[in-house]
Amino acid sequence: MIRNRWVRIGLNLLLLLLLPLFGFGAVKGYYWYQVRSAVEEFRQQLSLSATLEYGAIATGFDGVAGVRQLVLRPLNSELNLEQGTPAPSIKIDALRVKASSWLDLVRMSSRLEQGELPQALGIELSGIQVDLSSTELERLASHVVSDEAATVQWLRGCEAATAGVNGLQWLHKLGYQQLQFSITAEYAFDQSNKLLSVSLNQSVQDQYDMALNAALDLGINELNRYNLALISPSLGDINLHYADRSLAKRAIRVCAETAQETAEQFVDRHVALVTADSRALGLVLPTSLIEGYRNFLLGTGELHLELLGGRQLWPASMLQYSPDQLFEALAPKLQINGERIEPLTIGWQPDVATIEPLQQQLRKSVEAFSAMLQAPFVEPQDSTPAEVDPALLAPDSGYAQGRGYRVTELDQLQRYLGSDVRIETKNGNLIEGRLLAVEAYEMRIYQQVGLGDAVLPIIFKHVQSVQVYR
Repeated sequence: MIRNRWVRIGLNLLLLLLLPLFGFGAVKGYYWYQVRSAVEEFRQQLSLSATLEYGAIATGFDGVAGVRQLVLRPLNSELNLEQGTPAPSIKIDALRVKASSWLDLVRMSSRLEQGELPQALGIELSGIQVDLSSTELERLASHVVSDEAATVQWLRGCEAATAGVNGLQWLHKLGYQQLQFSITAEYAFDQSNKLLSVSLNQSVQDQYDMALNAALDLGINELNRYNLALISPSLGDINLHYADRSLAKRAIRVCAETAQETAEQFVDRHVALVTADSRALGLVLPTSLIEGYRNFLLGTGELHLELLGGRQLWPASMLQYSPDQLFEALAPKLQINGERIEPLTIGWQPDVATIEPLQQQLRKSVEAFSAMLQAPFVEPQDSTPAEVDPALLAPDSGYAQGRGYRVTELDQLQRYLGSDVRIETKNGNLIEGRLLAVEAYEMRIYQQVGLGDAVLPIIFKHVQSVQVYR
């Protein structure tokens, strides 16, 4: 009897000890299953264009989950089918996703469907391997991309070595047989200051390391899809660090050997050509920057750049500035090979023939950059015509004589909220949009940019004239 009693007591104690373990195992199993389901869903989405194989799935209660030993292989293209060869594969040692907690990872799919976004998220791809000597990859590169479109033109003065060479062939010329790299991208939203911190780190073995950090002022209290559809983010602190491992040095060696020059002779010629090209566009570069660039190419190849330094800048507002004004607004601080580049200013002395093409190029670049900032979150929206203020229909408003763009004084703009406007800036840019607000020193207009929307602040002192469609 006594013995049986002690046995029952022992079994009860053992059960009490095992219950937490069973609970932990159940939670761990559910967590693992959710991660595996997400991987399989991604695999299914890829199935029309590629096959994906993977090994072990790892989950941690620190908010990190991932997959090891991935192999991504595009489905056989027409070229591969004709040649009877397998498509080239991309191997990835590990893919990891990091959230604020493991619960955020488990709930992520359902929250995304409801329009909610993680307040912090990171993705890491480590050990990405591509065999550059693969015959199949060479055939695919030459078939998909024409030589003219893929010609490497970034290194001025090296046209003899890069003519008719696509990107893969250029890497071969530089002596690279395998491409191995890792990428980490993270963001975190701080509700207290409404800042979205973004970081991107890339390390390419035996080529270069790069780290980019930026802050975006979103002006919203909560990060979700609906709020992001209404924002026009402004840029804050930007920091870029770049360290060359061998990429620039190998490129200089190949270019110099092709031109039968020493490395120093090629770099001097290259820097002179870049300086002349800048001058043809109206940009006057300081001697300190020109010498710093030369030292970057011939030295250790390390660069650290800081922009804005606590200031805020709306990307679309860049259209109001001339290049020297934009350079001043960005407030750059530059270190090359550990040495500060000072003074760091540029002059702007444009030739009349070059102003318009340069302004058009600047506008395209700014619009593309604004679209890039908003495209990940903002869905295309149909533009609906603004309702006309009844006061504008009065006989003396000019509306009855037929609508059109009419020059309007700044102090009259408040009457035309919601109307389309054309604004000519003092540096010659033309900005079009819908008038949203008029304040003491500026107005704000709405624009559709690429796949997203932008709200552009325009300071009155930069305005030459305003035309309102009325």
